[in-house]
Amino acid sequence: MGLRETKKLQTRQLIAATAMRLFVTRGFDHVTVGEVAREAGVSEKTVFNYFPTKEDIFFDEVPERLEALTDAVRARRPEQSLVAAMHELHTKQCGRLASPGFAQFSRMISESPALQAKEMEVMGQFTDHLAATIREEFGAHPADAQTAANLLMSVHWQVFRNAREHALAGRSGPTAVRRLRQDLDRAYRLLEHGLASLEPAPSG
Repeated sequence: MGLRETKKLQTRQLIAATAMRLFVTRGFDHVTVGEVAREAGVSEKTVFNYFPTKEDIFFDEVPERLEALTDAVRARRPEQSLVAAMHELHTKQCGRLASPGFAQFSRMISESPALQAKEMEVMGQFTDHLAATIREEFGAHPADAQTAANLLMSVHWQVFRNAREHALAGRSGPTAVRRLRQDLDRAYRLLEHGLASLEPAPSG
């Protein structure tokens, strides 16, 4: 990475970190882009050069997550299926989804209709990106690639919602990670074997 690219990345990270600090302190809806710019020591125009909307600042990790989706498909082991590769990717993310920081993230989303709307947009973006990657990697029919992406991302979405429920209830750490992995394993069993493998809920 050259000096110019490094400086751009540092500016982007500074803006995102400054904004998140303000969001955590005051709530997403009560912070303006102008305030973020002043705190970060840049102009509003600079903020918008990196992030088209305030919601994009909050979801600043989207490019990194999109890259991770692509890598999971393209860099999978020769004997590894698409479903297994995505299962592995999502399992690796359980630790992050059970961290105290995710609880703050979840709380802000739950309090902001604007962030909830943006979240749905982001999930659609993930799904379309995954579909395009599957189409390119497997030469799949566009409709089949989209169906596969919809199914795979529905698992991701459900685990994400489960993680948020745990986080908002104050559950984090190893126990929360274990629960998320159990949820994930059940979801992928359904995906691999079909609805005939539906299990009764555990008693108690």
